Amino acid sequence: MSHDEDDATAFLAARELIAEHGDGVAAFLQAKIDDLTAKEDYAQLSAWLAIRNAVALSIGTDTTLQ
Repeated sequence: MSHDEDDATAFLAARELIAEHGDGVAAFLQAKIDDLTAKEDYAQLSAWLAIRNAVALSIGTDTTLQ
C-alpha cells in the first residue's frame, strides 16, 4: 500500500471511530495503543498511531464530519 493509501485508510478509520465513540474516542484510542504497546505488536501499533493522528487532525479542523 502506498503512503497516500495508508493516509486515506487512517482518515476513513478516524471518521468511523469518531462517529462510533464521539467524545470517548481519545480514551478508546489510548487504551488500544496501550494494549498494543504492552503486547509489543509494533506493526499494529504503527497503524493505530496513524489513526490517532488522523483523529486529532479531524477533530482539530473546522470542517464538519458527515
